[in-house]
Amino acid sequence: MLLWCLDEYMYYSLLTLGMLVLFECTLVKQRQQNMGLLRQMRRPPVRMLVYRQKTWIEIQSRSLVPGDICSIGRPKPIHRGQDMSEHVIPCDMLVLHGGCVVNEAMLSGESIPLRKEMLDVSQYDADTVFNMDENVATVKKHILYGGTKVLQFTAANSAIHASSIPDPPDKGCIAFVLRTGFGTTQGNLMRTILFSAQRVTANNMESMLFILCLLCFALVASGMVLHQGLQDPTRNTFKLFLHCVMIITSVVPPELPMELSLAVTNSLLSLSKRNIFCTEPFRIPFAGKVDVVCFDKTGTLTSDALEMHGVAGLLATSVVPLDNPVQLVAPTALPTSVQLILAGCHSLMVVDGKVLGDPLETTILSHVKWNLRPGDVLVPHWSFSPGPKSMKIVHRYAFSSELKRMSSIVVVEAPTTSSTGMSSASSSVKLLSKGAPEVMESLFETIPHYYTKVYTHYAMKGCRVLALGSKSLSTRDLQRFKTIARSKMETDLVFGGFVVLDCPLKPDTADVILHLNKSNHKLVMITGDNALTACDVATQIQLTAAHPRTLVLQRTLPSSSTLAWVDLLTPPRVQEASPPPIAFTSETVASLAISATLCVPGDVLSILTLSQLQVVACHARVFARTSPAQKEMIVDALNQSGLITAMCGDGTNDVGALKRAHVGISIINTPDDDHRPSPSSSSPHPHVVKFGDASIASPFTSKQPSIHATAQILCQGRCTLVTTVQMYKILGINCLISAYVLSSLYMHGVKQGDAQMTVVGVVIALFFLFLSYATPLDRLSARRPLTRVFCASVLVSISGQFAVHLMTLAAALHVVALPYVDLDDPAMHPEAKFRPNVLNSIVFVVSLHMQINTFVANYHGAPFMQSFAQNRLLARWTYLAYSLVFVAVWEIFPPLNVMLELVFLPSFEVQATLTLILLLDTAAVLGFETVVQWLTARYPALMA
Repeated sequence: MLLWCLDEYMYYSLLTLGMLVLFECTLVKQRQQNMGLLRQMRRPPVRMLVYRQKTWIEIQSRSLVPGDICSIGRPKPIHRGQDMSEHVIPCDMLVLHGGCVVNEAMLSGESIPLRKEMLDVSQYDADTVFNMDENVATVKKHILYGGTKVLQFTAANSAIHASSIPDPPDKGCIAFVLRTGFGTTQGNLMRTILFSAQRVTANNMESMLFILCLLCFALVASGMVLHQGLQDPTRNTFKLFLHCVMIITSVVPPELPMELSLAVTNSLLSLSKRNIFCTEPFRIPFAGKVDVVCFDKTGTLTSDALEMHGVAGLLATSVVPLDNPVQLVAPTALPTSVQLILAGCHSLMVVDGKVLGDPLETTILSHVKWNLRPGDVLVPHWSFSPGPKSMKIVHRYAFSSELKRMSSIVVVEAPTTSSTGMSSASSSVKLLSKGAPEVMESLFETIPHYYTKVYTHYAMKGCRVLALGSKSLSTRDLQRFKTIARSKMETDLVFGGFVVLDCPLKPDTADVILHLNKSNHKLVMITGDNALTACDVATQIQLTAAHPRTLVLQRTLPSSSTLAWVDLLTPPRVQEASPPPIAFTSETVASLAISATLCVPGDVLSILTLSQLQVVACHARVFARTSPAQKEMIVDALNQSGLITAMCGDGTNDVGALKRAHVGISIINTPDDDHRPSPSSSSPHPHVVKFGDASIASPFTSKQPSIHATAQILCQGRCTLVTTVQMYKILGINCLISAYVLSSLYMHGVKQGDAQMTVVGVVIALFFLFLSYATPLDRLSARRPLTRVFCASVLVSISGQFAVHLMTLAAALHVVALPYVDLDDPAMHPEAKFRPNVLNSIVFVVSLHMQINTFVANYHGAPFMQSFAQNRLLARWTYLAYSLVFVAVWEIFPPLNVMLELVFLPSFEVQATLTLILLLDTAAVLGFETVVQWLTARYPALMA
């Protein structure tokens, strides 16, 4: 700006300065609004009990420091009138004694309450405790995260724990402070939200190289001007060097960062209106480059509204007469031992009189007609004799994705009748367990001969199948269960059948999968469910091609490290002879994937080498029985293969994979938010992501309980990516034109006035603004957008359009302008003050028209974004800009020519010839770009 001021372009410099100041003021105002909103979301401090100097004292929660031991009980207000309706954890803590039920919706978006249990610190040393990986589910269940709400707390019981710390006066849960302030998980999320504006666009080395190439062109042009100017002893050396520097700096206009951030900023607003929130805006262009989309199954592709069909695999008894073990038994007709497993093996809880927890477990409990009451006590809906009257859960072995099972220890109260006829109650202790049939098989004392047949029968139908087991414990076991390893407790179980549930697909799952298949995205399912169930669901939604054959990678022997592809017999082919296994080699995977759907269970992933895993990940369509760590490993293998990945999951079990993917999308199944009004432009903070909307799990969080959000993000990503590439093309062509006009033509006396430069600056700025308003189409195209600036399509397009514009300038100068210009006129000297004449008037009109053509020719529209006509602001501004040019050429409104410092053209023939040249430039540029785009679509490999 200072350089232009020194060259007497005051108005243009002030305009540029004003635009930059306005842009920076907008950023500052946005930052202030963000800070204010985040301060409003900060919870006021409360009074808490903390154990210091061997006594419990009361302090403010903001005074907690890492290492403090505090009580999570009923907090006290600091001042009168303080809202105490919600109890919020002030920092990250480790539960030492007692327990809590919390809602982590403010961090993960998931509203299902979670149970936090005490950590038995006697089994760990200090280093182990502080270096635990909190991404592991077995560790997370002991951590209270700052910002989460406490729904219930269980008091620390000194009779159970041996500790030198006395029970707190408020009878609360005892916890150890791990992190405070911005060091907490909530603080990390706050930093991500607060500073996301600083990374609206990613640091792209290719973009820097592109600008460097333009800079090289400008250096050559300025070198020519400098070389010629130094040969003239009458030239002002200061003015000469000033003009050379101006040529160089014109390559990168000062408003470039603002122009490039417009597309991403508008994309953020567009996504937020659809209840999709992004904490890392620079990832939006990555969504336009995605090659592989990975989906979790349960809760993502399928609904949480499960339906229980019954229990299969029971032997015929007098109570349950069965003709076939495959036959289902209704929940209310089950033997008492099986009902106890279904009713007592769960992680449900009662909060404010409502049973909350995993939808699968709430479904089972409602079907077996047992009631859960506070204190983990269960009673049947009706009394039946000689059945149990109540059951209390005294301990849980929480579900583990690695172990694929959960268990609980219960005390069952049942009525008994003495020989004298007196009724009394007797208690018994049982361990109840449920889990994946493949895992539970090794835990049963006796396995029925039909075991595999029954669960595979229902798994092939896409049902969710869990094996049930139980065993009786002694009172001694009840007293020392905490000192006995879980693996020893969960042994010698009595088989109790298979509970069969139906997980229906979400209404639009099949449509979205079909949409993504048509757009040439590779689709992969990564689930913790059974391989048979996963393959059946994949077939239902047509995630895989219509292959008649499905191959599963398995060990040749249970303990062998040799692998082979085994044919998965689908129901129509069950009666056929099983084809022989195909030995696994990396070289044959690609050919097998052409004729069959490949499924890889999680238990074989550890056998594969890194190179084998990458090959398998690129060609397999279904990964089953995978743990969260294995999901992350699969996504990482796809990344290392050079693919751009998207992962869509539920934000809890899939955190590692969501963070590892280039585009991680959390689908939050919160029914209360389904009808929440989307943010609008009338909102005072439409662009601010709030806690509860953002998720610590992934950069994208969707409040839509549907994978349709995935297609919307990919559409928006393609639109943003195409808009960004368009901006670079436009920038390149305009910079080449500017460098040519400022160098070659400047040496011949061609200059532009201050008013002319100001008008061009306004026109170009508004073009970039309206260009960024383009919205994506609702459907993804099979054609992929360009992902690189340095590709044949972009380079050919820029070179060809620049050549057309050079010929247009040459024709305008030699045919129209030069015959009417006296080259010996002192006003034509490069250092002379600007004075309107025919030459610089024609050059201004032609250069402005060429820059308008650049925007029109390089606006791609379909199939990635709305067409030129549909982008009404851009279309109307284009028509207005064209009108401005032709009104000036034909002198329809003379005051306009005076304002633009244009002279009147000599004759009608000059006006007509100039108009023809302008129209030919428009036709040539549009025609050339159309050919380039046709070649790009027809030969993508050649032009990419």
